[in-house]
Amino acid sequence: MTLSLSSLLLLSQLAATPITLDEVREASRQSLDAIRAQLDVVRAQTATRASRSVIFPQLDFNLGAGVSFIGSQRAFQTVPVVDPASGTISGFEQKPVDTNPVEQGRFTLGLSLNQLLYDGGRWWNQIAQSGAQEEATRGQLVEQQLSSELEATRRFFELVKAQLTLKVFVETVGRSKQQVERATALYEAGRAPRSGVYDARTNLANDEINVVRQRQRISQARLSLLQWLGRSDSAVEAVVPAGLDQPQSTYQTATALKTARDRRPLFKSLEASVRAGELGLAVSRSDYFPRITASANYSRNSPELGRFVDPTRQNVLSLGANLTWDLFSGFQHVAQEERARAELTQAQAQQKQSIIDLEAEITRANDAYATEVEVLAISEKNLGVAQEQTRLEEERFAAGAGSSLEVRNAQIKYTQAQLSVLQGRADVATARAALERAVGGTP
Repeated sequence: MTLSLSSLLLLSQLAATPITLDEVREASRQSLDAIRAQLDVVRAQTATRASRSVIFPQLDFNLGAGVSFIGSQRAFQTVPVVDPASGTISGFEQKPVDTNPVEQGRFTLGLSLNQLLYDGGRWWNQIAQSGAQEEATRGQLVEQQLSSELEATRRFFELVKAQLTLKVFVETVGRSKQQVERATALYEAGRAPRSGVYDARTNLANDEINVVRQRQRISQARLSLLQWLGRSDSAVEAVVPAGLDQPQSTYQTATALKTARDRRPLFKSLEASVRAGELGLAVSRSDYFPRITASANYSRNSPELGRFVDPTRQNVLSLGANLTWDLFSGFQHVAQEERARAELTQAQAQQKQSIIDLEAEITRANDAYATEVEVLAISEKNLGVAQEQTRLEEERFAAGAGSSLEVRNAQIKYTQAQLSVLQGRADVATARAALERAVGGTP
């Protein structure tokens, strides 16, 4: 039993797993580049927590126990000189003294509390700076996700276009088969030459070749999409989004630019980067000011365990405040401030140029979208004309008034018009996705 091309196409569609545009966009958020951006956000969050740690008290605890074995020793020590007659101390002198071996314990306990009170504004500026850097990385994460979604969307519509193109080729094969039947019938009726049959059969074979090659293009488009989504090869079929054949409205460039300034994450990310540079400059200037800390220390030391465990003995508590001021460090502070100012200037210049680039990108994306919408409208009108011409030539041929060449030319134009409409619809959808990515949402 021989299956037709339409039957084979239906069986392949039944065996494939449908995949929608929403599923593709969601899966693209887990691409390798998006995961790297997520890790940058995690690192920025860690840096923020680390910068906040200085505002909390620093508490240290230590507890130790040990024993020392000291052998016989001879050492010079200062000893008093006693007058034998009066029994009073008349002075001191150095004499060698021998000591016996001894075993000496060592028990220690310590608790230290330190609190930073003032450091020239470094700690609160560092907290604000790390927060701004975290905000910038979050914006970059969303930017990367939008880029991944756009590329996934483009590959999705490439697969959609390949699938719809295959259907057009299959329909073309059907028309070619009908033409073979008409040419054969006219030849057998003596109303057309045998060469018309050969032409029709040759055209049918060429159309069938297009179907075979298009299946390969579908496979390549499917692999390209799955590769971007990080999935292994599997039989999937892109579900054509609803409204793909509906008229699309265009937008004014000024409206798109305004929407981008409100929604595009990169605008906010650039602002956060500049703010981080300004705070970095403030951090560098904190070295010109003194650093004030407060401390409290409690310790217990004893050579004997008995005295060590007695809470009423061997206790030492000390409180204090400390001020340190690095008055001169070989112009290191000046160098750090100049470096921070250079980084701020670079961030400001990058923000300015990036805004110019973004506005140009949005303008190009909006112009490209408007162009594709206009081209699609022309292609749809041309499709109606090509369809009418094909019908006319087929009727003339069936009546014996036309030639197979005229029918073939009309069919080729009709197929090209169908492909042009499919291409246009896919291009409009891709251009719209690029515009939405450029403005950060629907204009």
